[in-house]
Amino acid sequence: MSETWYKKCMPKIKDVEKQLPSIISNIKKINGIKSVYAWGSYRNNYENPDFRIKDFDIIAKTVFNSEDLISISDKIINARLDDTSLIEQGYDPGVVKFSGEFIKIKDCNIDHWAITADNKLLHWGAIIVDKEESDDINIEAEKYAQKETGINRNKINKSSLQKRNSWYNSYHTFITKFFSDMPSGWYCSTETDIRDILKNSMKID
Repeated sequence: MSETWYKKCMPKIKDVEKQLPSIISNIKKINGIKSVYAWGSYRNNYENPDFRIKDFDIIAKTVFNSEDLISISDKIINARLDDTSLIEQGYDPGVVKFSGEFIKIKDCNIDHWAITADNKLLHWGAIIVDKEESDDINIEAEKYAQKETGINRNKINKSSLQKRNSWYNSYHTFITKFFSDMPSGWYCSTETDIRDILKNSMKID
């Protein structure tokens, strides 16, 4: 893999900040987005510039309904059908275009989330809807990565690029295997308190 890829692996908060203007600029070009938020590990560790994050959680607050988004998968995006064909098959062309353009932005290992017009929280890619189970899987993935590489999550910051890459690859392999039978697309979270989610997020656009 190229040196460029290594630099994207487990970026520091300050590395993400450098990319933010470009990321925000690209996201704001997408039709259907009202506002953009950062949350998760970036938001929680924002004051620690040297903290390394596995993924950069971005929430796009959209004008689209959840049912329209949930119907979208990478299969329909990759089909590149014209608007007429999409409508004939029951898809909203605007939703398809939004989804394709949003997930195409991958800087800093972006994890794509969307808040819909009917106040649902969606994630691009399969998720464990139960937070406790999700936390358990994350812990198991980190244990697996440590076993494979000999590197503890807390020592990532001081590890070389190559070792960090190896750790992240092991972690990602565990997570990917867990969701291997679930297709790519929008999945609805059981989180219902959208106000609380936004309260614990950082508006960045």
